Amino acid sequence: MIEWSVLTKILISCIFVSMIVNSKEKILMDLLSEKGGRITAKEASLAGIHRMFLKQLTDAGKIVRVVRGVYQLATTQEDELLNLQHRCPTGVFSCETALFLHSLMERAPFVWTMTFKGFYHSSSLEKNGIVVKHSSKSLYPLEIVEVKTPLGNIVRAYSAERTLCEIMTAKVAADIQTITYAVKTYVSRKEKNIPKLIQLAKAFHVEKKLRAYLEVLL
Repeated sequence: MIEWSVLTKILISCIFVSMIVNSKEKILMDLLSEKGGRITAKEASLAGIHRMFLKQLTDAGKIVRVVRGVYQLATTQEDELLNLQHRCPTGVFSCETALFLHSLMERAPFVWTMTFKGFYHSSSLEKNGIVVKHSSKSLYPLEIVEVKTPLGNIVRAYSAERTLCEIMTAKVAADIQTITYAVKTYVSRKEKNIPKLIQLAKAFHVEKKLRAYLEVLL
């Protein structure tokens, strides 16, 4: 009788633990579904999911650790731009990458470009082919917007207007074909904002160059 009582208690305990695990897994999967297949460890923690449980599911192949503190469903398609944003939360996609995100380029750029405030340095980013740009404290926060990647995830980039002005600067020096296509595409849109574009051109000291393009394309 004693042995049977012990076995019963063990069985009940196992069932109870299994119910807790299944419940937490359901909570996590529901959360992942709400977040588009990807969450941070902080978001999981706020939902009562411990990091060790995330590791267990990772080891089981049910979720994947994308970068430190970020997890996604194993079936979720990899989004390189979103991974970069999680890896470098203070970085802002700029130049040709921002043009691409605003659909102002004919093709995806060969390398991604991110801008950081001050003299940010990351040898690992440069080794992975990421172009790192630096911006002054006054210009860095100017016109940061949220845009969707081709896979529908939200990242930070500079606005179309700022990007059009910035690629005309000597510091960026984009080629004529890239600038022409971007400006031509922008001015053809209903949501264009020419006054704002000219105002930003003054801030980046490219007003004369911008007006030359606008005179031809408008």
